[in-house]
Amino acid sequence: MSQKQKQSLMLLVLVLTGLNMRPLLTSVGPLLPQLRLASGMSFTVAALLTALPVIAMGVLALAGGWIDRHIRERNSVALSLLMIAIGALLRETAPHSGILLCSALLGGIGIGIVQAIMPTVIKRLFHQRMPQVMGLWSAALMGGGGLGAAITPWLTQHSSVWYHALAWWALPALIALIGWWPQSKTLAQPAHAAASVPLRVHITPRAWTLGLYFGLINGGYASLIAWLPPYYIQLGASAQASGTLLALMTVGQTAGALLLPIFARRQDRRRLLFFALALQLAGFCGFIMLPLSQPVLWALLCGVGLGGAFPLCLVLALDHSPHPAIAGRLVAFMQGIGFIVAGLSPFLSGVLRSLSGDFLLDWALHALCVVGLMLLTLRFIPARYPHEWRTLSTTFQKP
Repeated sequence: MSQKQKQSLMLLVLVLTGLNMRPLLTSVGPLLPQLRLASGMSFTVAALLTALPVIAMGVLALAGGWIDRHIRERNSVALSLLMIAIGALLRETAPHSGILLCSALLGGIGIGIVQAIMPTVIKRLFHQRMPQVMGLWSAALMGGGGLGAAITPWLTQHSSVWYHALAWWALPALIALIGWWPQSKTLAQPAHAAASVPLRVHITPRAWTLGLYFGLINGGYASLIAWLPPYYIQLGASAQASGTLLALMTVGQTAGALLLPIFARRQDRRRLLFFALALQLAGFCGFIMLPLSQPVLWALLCGVGLGGAFPLCLVLALDHSPHPAIAGRLVAFMQGIGFIVAGLSPFLSGVLRSLSGDFLLDWALHALCVVGLMLLTLRFIPARYPHEWRTLSTTFQKP
């Protein structure tokens, strides 16, 4: 088999794996009224079904260095896909709040491990096409989220018991596992010399800035997948219609993740990031001021903006070092802090919903965060990237 064919197969496996990174989160929103009624969850506790996996993603991203040193990439991804499948299968049982929270946490751990590993794999295997492949990986994530939102209500209608629909999401995880295991056999395991490099990411201001930046962007996504369907159900929409709206938002995310990185041919990513954030701001303002007028438009605007910003954030962090291992450690830290921040967002949204009786206050908060992110974007000037990252990369490459 030629090298080009191997890379094509690996791209297919990456897409299959990426499709499993979001259905565990997005499949819950359209069924939240039934789920709360059956389990007795409050809005605040129900928010943990989204918050726990996202926080787990952050914690596992911070532990990415330890995982890389002790577990091979091949085994890590395989184990993670198995955990995602088990997390979905746990939802086959009666909707007890404890079991649901355990399934969310288990699946979140699996998702977090995969997301910590894949950026490094992509930079190493597809260095010349890194922004485009990162966009494809991100599009698969977003597309999987859309499938979770759109297909779950349909599965509910064709299941003997409504909550059995949630367990069906174990099937694509098992399919991805079957694809990953033989294909990853030829995946070269990187040397672990990066562990000896004294790169103390946690004391670097730029790393914390990137983590906050990534977290606030994904906080908007986490709140939308948790509360956009309940918001429109409260406004009178059906579960299927609200789930379809969330699916359309993720269609926009997929398009944004695929299209915006194509234009990232220059190292300065600020213009594209600013554009993505402007789309998000327009979408959140639409949800606040004209929610019933053009809901599909607002969902698509938010989706394209969120989808485009996600891979651009990853590429922005990877740009700081030419060496995959060094850049991967920065990306892992950024995702770790970012997902912990993002995981708090749906929980805060649930608290605000309980206090105010609607979601308008939450959408306004996210709109203000987007304005702050637009100002922060201006600081990401490539010529001013911290010198220490390049110095460490040079040290890493010395014999």
